[in-house]
Amino acid sequence: MLVRMKYLHQKQPNGVYYFRKRVPGDLVERVGKRLWMQSLKTSDLIKAQLAAKRLDRDLEATWAKLRQPPESPIVEAQRIYEALTPDAANPSGLSGTDIYLDCLEGKQPIELVAEYEGSLRMLDDPSANLSNTEKKVLDLIVGRSVTLSDAVAYYIEMSGKRNDRKFTQSVRQALAFFVDALGDRPIDQYKRREVEERLVSGVQSEGLKTATVSRRLSTVKSAVNKAILNLEYSFKNPFEKHTIPGLRDDEDSRSSLTAVQQAALLALLNKPENSDTLNGLRILFDTGMRVSECVGLRIEDVHLEADIPYIKLHRNPLRRLKTKQSQRSIPLIGYALMGIKLQLELSQGGEWLFPRYIDLEREEVKNDGASNAMNGRLKALGFTCHCLRHNLKDRLRLADVSMDHIRELQGWSRSDQASRYGEMSLLGVLHDKLKRIEILS
Repeated sequence: MLVRMKYLHQKQPNGVYYFRKRVPGDLVERVGKRLWMQSLKTSDLIKAQLAAKRLDRDLEATWAKLRQPPESPIVEAQRIYEALTPDAANPSGLSGTDIYLDCLEGKQPIELVAEYEGSLRMLDDPSANLSNTEKKVLDLIVGRSVTLSDAVAYYIEMSGKRNDRKFTQSVRQALAFFVDALGDRPIDQYKRREVEERLVSGVQSEGLKTATVSRRLSTVKSAVNKAILNLEYSFKNPFEKHTIPGLRDDEDSRSSLTAVQQAALLALLNKPENSDTLNGLRILFDTGMRVSECVGLRIEDVHLEADIPYIKLHRNPLRRLKTKQSQRSIPLIGYALMGIKLQLELSQGGEWLFPRYIDLEREEVKNDGASNAMNGRLKALGFTCHCLRHNLKDRLRLADVSMDHIRELQGWSRSDQASRYGEMSLLGVLHDKLKRIEILS
């Protein structure tokens, strides 16, 4: 298929064709122009269309890269630092570090060089002419530890999730929790006592839930551990081995639905409606799956032909699982079986069970869209789709199902049940447990 004619332009009849395309508004400042115009060096329409197609593809790829967040200075600094190895081919015998420091010295104003009489101490002067990255390389050379914000930036980069908005927002919230109170300092300068005091003040003074404080501590602890390990520091992590008194004692129950809510939910699930949203809710109700797990299913993950119909939940290219334990087989009963069968009709034999929530171009599952749609149907009932996961746990516990089996069904930390029973035997055991709470048979 050739590029649309609107990208082609001739300044005069029978003249050379030009490719003309408006630069996206968010990139105008970085590209330096509002309109991209480039000669295609041909007056032949077919050749111009082919050339325009190639140019359009290359431009879109370039603009996509420009939209990506820039690499953090600490990651760039580490890469430079690791490249500063001794240079055996240098006749002066200078190491890469010596040469780099000479280059930094050569950038400094004459007045600063004179003030420090040529000493490298000039590079620590606040007025030294150094970029942010160069300052961080210098810190690595002299053995100064990175700041907490640098450690967090490094953690985001190393996680491979810097384009994951939810992840980066959560990590930066954790950073702000400590930096706003304790300041942004080199990570070896934080004291365990002040970290402990910050955790207490977060709960007692700011009214944060203990689970929220624990999560933020865990995030920063992981970031600092990554920096200590990869940057080869020898000091201990001041954010490790803290205890939060009364952890989760202040948690509001999100699990149990009232009798009125349960009745209203069943009335909704029983509606004669075949839609992505309602089928998703039916599946969640009797499987306890997470929304992303549900809408990221492929058709090949569904096994209705087996003696016990089930879903084989595993990682795929567009949907990660929360933990390794999230990979599991889930027997289908009641509303979940109904929802799967109806959704197979809607998917029309494609690759994905919920194609509406699959973005192949961005290679992602549109979890937020699915959650918003499902929560929209539940809003009047007074709870969210995530409550269905907790509700299944409560239903199973009321039916005297052991926590080991509940963990297996919901993909939490598991015991060695799979090895004890065997995969298919375990499926049968879990099916029997779920049948205890089946409402729609």
